[in-house]
Amino acid sequence: MTQRFVTRPDAGGFRVTDIWTGEVAVIAMTRQTGLSEEDAEHTAKLLNSRSEREDRTVVQ
Repeated sequence: MTQRFVTRPDAGGFRVTDIWTGEVAVIAMTRQTGLSEEDAEHTAKLLNSRSEREDRTVVQ
């Protein structure tokens, strides 16, 4: 399965990007930019794990 959240280098370190929207991931109203590579990878892993567990069924 393709991972939704990936890490990318940015001017201040690394960022976590949502590849579905192209936007930087936001956690608790904080953009996930300027992170160390280790922190960015950890954050992306957590977000991907959460994304894979969510039920995307449309309830009618």
